[in-house]
Amino acid sequence: MKTFFSIVSIQTNPISSEKLVMGVLAITENEIHFDYSKSKLGLLDKLAPTKVGIGSMAKNALQQIKQKVAETNKALTKDQQQLVFAKSIFSKDYISYLNKYNNGILHFTEPTSLPFDFTAEKFMQYYYNFVGETIAIETKKEIVTFAKKIKPAFEKEGLDEKADLKFTFDPFTFNGILKETHIPLITKNGAISAIQIVDFSLGEQTVVHHLYETKIIKEALNVFAKKANTTVKKIKIAFEEPIQGTLQYDLFDLSIQNYKDDFDFITPDVLEKETEVICNSDNIKFSEFLLTLES
Repeated sequence: MKTFFSIVSIQTNPISSEKLVMGVLAITENEIHFDYSKSKLGLLDKLAPTKVGIGSMAKNALQQIKQKVAETNKALTKDQQQLVFAKSIFSKDYISYLNKYNNGILHFTEPTSLPFDFTAEKFMQYYYNFVGETIAIETKKEIVTFAKKIKPAFEKEGLDEKADLKFTFDPFTFNGILKETHIPLITKNGAISAIQIVDFSLGEQTVVHHLYETKIIKEALNVFAKKANTTVKKIKIAFEEPIQGTLQYDLFDLSIQNYKDDFDFITPDVLEKETEVICNSDNIKFSEFLLTLES
């Protein structure tokens, strides 16, 4: 196993040759590990006042290494291959060369071989031993999409017993429907009621198509309701207001103005309450109502 590591440091005092350990570079055949201290980076200008701009120069150099490491690891993972040291800057010979002849801002120790399999956990331990601090784990904030926000509203226990979820309108039963068209929820309790979803964060054409489609569903249900001797409530459209000043918000605002008399626009919290009410109601599935008309 070709595994070795090198300590990355920066000289803060050329007279005494004092160096500040900034990071650790560890290289295996299948993955490269590298990280550096952001806190020490912020102290460089104070520790080496004679070296003007050392902090920004060091940051640039360290970030370049980290970016190259990320690119190399991505390529290794994608191609499921091992590192070809002869063609890589992350070879033991090249790191040794940097140790002897590099006059740049970063200093690399002579690479040291390791006699065991190296892991991410071991790298964290080595980093702590040499840098003197733990690696700051970068956590990406999960982006909660509109679809994720409203998903629980349609997953309530018993809801599928009181309403059709993802109901399909077929053109042979509903006048005005030219092809199979879907709606997330439809139910009946006296009047027919339905819930549509429109995600205004999507592309303009997608949003407009969805609204036009819902208008067609509304008209088809009105025609159907007259023949079935029943009524239809306004279709409720669940939405999330886009950020003001964006093109999505302009489309949203225009949609509200043009369709406020046709639909009831409801927010995710109202949607949550609506499906809860249906779960605790005497509603029946719309599909069950259709079966009573056939008998």
